[in-house]
Amino acid sequence: MKFLFLLFTFASLFNNVQGFTSGGYGKHLLPQKVNARPSTSHNCVVMSLRSNGFGAIKSSSKSVVRNFFMGSKRKSGNGIGNNNNGGNKNPPKGPLFFSSMPDDSERKNSVKAAWMAYNGALEKQPILTKALTSLVGFALGDFLAQKFIDKKDKIDWKRFGRMASFGLLFHGPTGHFFYGFLDSKIPGTAALTVATKVFIDQIIWNPIFGCMFFGYMGAAEGLGPSAIKTRIEKNLFDSVKGSWTVWPIAHAINFRFIPTSQRLLYINSIQIGYNMFLSVLGQRANSKDAIVEVPTKGKKSKK
Repeated sequence: MKFLFLLFTFASLFNNVQGFTSGGYGKHLLPQKVNARPSTSHNCVVMSLRSNGFGAIKSSSKSVVRNFFMGSKRKSGNGIGNNNNGGNKNPPKGPLFFSSMPDDSERKNSVKAAWMAYNGALEKQPILTKALTSLVGFALGDFLAQKFIDKKDKIDWKRFGRMASFGLLFHGPTGHFFYGFLDSKIPGTAALTVATKVFIDQIIWNPIFGCMFFGYMGAAEGLGPSAIKTRIEKNLFDSVKGSWTVWPIAHAINFRFIPTSQRLLYINSIQIGYNMFLSVLGQRANSKDAIVEVPTKGKKSKK
């Protein structure tokens, strides 16, 4: 490093002395009137030699090297400071508008803030938060079923409202109490514990849930008790079988890895697809219960 300091120092001295005076190196060491303003590096070297002689070469060489690599500390003439252009007169190259766009860290912070807000709502108002989560899950499931399975030109908003309100009034609140009770009575995540929870959910809770679903849908459509009972008897087994194709594996993951407070969020994220099945099944049950008039020998009879 000392060799580099000396090399740059002597190179600077040689160039500056030649440009500053033609009277030789010895004359340059004497005080004299200067007409032109010397450069920063030249001024640093000359003043050091005038005051301390050659003993200042070491400290002066550091300034020369620093100025050579880092540039002057003065702002350039275009008004852009050193923090932006490194002391160069030209602005930095490249698309400057990207600096005003949100980067990945900002998006991650937004997602993190939303997640923290949701968990905060779960702590403060767990039943309401889970009810609203189920409302979104059932509403979205029915909307997708109408658009992509039934392929309707117009959305049946009454059917949409029935599904969404079932999620709000029944699925969210009952799920909060059922899964909280199950976790309190059978704590842990061991294999046998998870298998026991899945068995209880699919053999006991699944039929109860099916009765609630078809009973509420029938009541919301204006059916009487006998018609609701008939609907449950006709459609409950199909609902339970459909559940057995999805939920045993889903709930094995649920009971093994998902915290109790977030079970409804996990269930609704999967149940969007399952709710499409429930929505179609509920609509088919509604069609079966409808009164169909068939003309017979010139008369209309009800079947």
